[in-house]
Amino acid sequence: MINLKLEDTIFEKQVTVTNNGMICIPAAYRKLYKIKDGDKVLVVEDEGTLKIIPIRELEDLRTNSYTSKEIIQQIRESKKEVIKREK
Repeated sequence: MINLKLEDTIFEKQVTVTNNGMICIPAAYRKLYKIKDGDKVLVVEDEGTLKIIPIRELEDLRTNSYTSKEIIQQIRESKKEVIKREK
């Protein structure tokens, strides 16, 4: 399970797009999200930003996913942080 404490969060890393349209996911993110060679990710456009979302195996999701209460709490904390940064 990923622990998303603010002090442990990496906010941004600059990457370069190759002439084939490829990017390298920085090692810190790969480690944090347990992305390894051969894993698949989704690239999603959301309100003018691109998000990279790791695709997990179904069994991994069942055994290592958040509860609904944990998800709601993470969303609330995330919104508070966004509001705090925008002030």
